[in-house]
Amino acid sequence: RVFKNDQAARAQEAERKKPGDISVIREFIAGSKYRISFQETGNTNDSVWSCGQVMGIIDDIPTCKELVDRIVNEAETTIRSRLNGLITASSKL
Repeated sequence: RVFKNDQAARAQEAERKKPGDISVIREFIAGSKYRISFQETGNTNDSVWSCGQVMGIIDDIPTCKELVDRIVNEAETTIRSRLNGLITASSKL
């Protein structure tokens, strides 16, 4: 799985022309291009880079505070709805 960008499309086209020939895609998947993209230029379109299925379900990029607050709120809601009998009077929930 790779991120869909121009470089990935070029690699896919080259592979389509010569299936199974790794030499035709080597230039597109070279680690040096990935390193330059992410450590020097920041241009995510210049290299082929791996990503997982979870990328398809990301719909926002919260700040660290927003993310931690969201996690804490979801945990509190889960605890209250599923484990309410275990919460004691001294609990901070």
